[in-house]
Amino acid sequence: MRKNYYDLGDGEIAAAIAASAFAIYSLEENAGSQYQTKTRGPVRPAEAAPMIRPSMPNRNTLVEMTTITPANDKIQNGISRGSRKAENKADAWEKAQTAKIRKRHDELLSALLAWENEKKMIAKQQMERRKNQLELAMKRNLQHYKNKLARIDHIAKGARTQAEEKRKYEESIVKEKSNKIRSTGNVSVKCFCF
Repeated sequence: MRKNYYDLGDGEIAAAIAASAFAIYSLEENAGSQYQTKTRGPVRPAEAAPMIRPSMPNRNTLVEMTTITPANDKIQNGISRGSRKAENKADAWEKAQTAKIRKRHDELLSALLAWENEKKMIAKQQMERRKNQLELAMKRNLQHYKNKLARIDHIAKGARTQAEEKRKYEESIVKEKSNKIRSTGNVSVKCFCF
């Protein structure tokens, strides 16, 4: 794939595609309107088409209606044959130009499809990468959470054992004192005098 062609920004690609489509459309429109009169068929004069001609006998130049009709059919047939040849040439040219335009249009559409597929593939890869990163981050966070819980449990267990040992130690001191009091009968008083 030609990366330099596809590295343009999305806005630039869209503008280029729109400009190409407009150019093709205007070429088709111009080709259709320019040769439209030639391809419709031979032009024949009307059988009894009225035309306005000034008549010369009067000095006032009165305008009267006169009709012009073809002199004979042989002249008309000659014009017909000549116009048919021109029509055939015009038809051939039109078909060739239309084929070129359609070929360019098909190439543009295939390039557009390739661009679209590449962009979709890149977007999907980015999404998968982000999804994998999120899953990895979730696994790390879960492991971190489990480690914190284990550390908290360890600290709490150590604190409980220390508290239990302290309780047992204090109870043993109290038992010793109570045994001493039983044996002597006197309660020892601690004095905090200064």
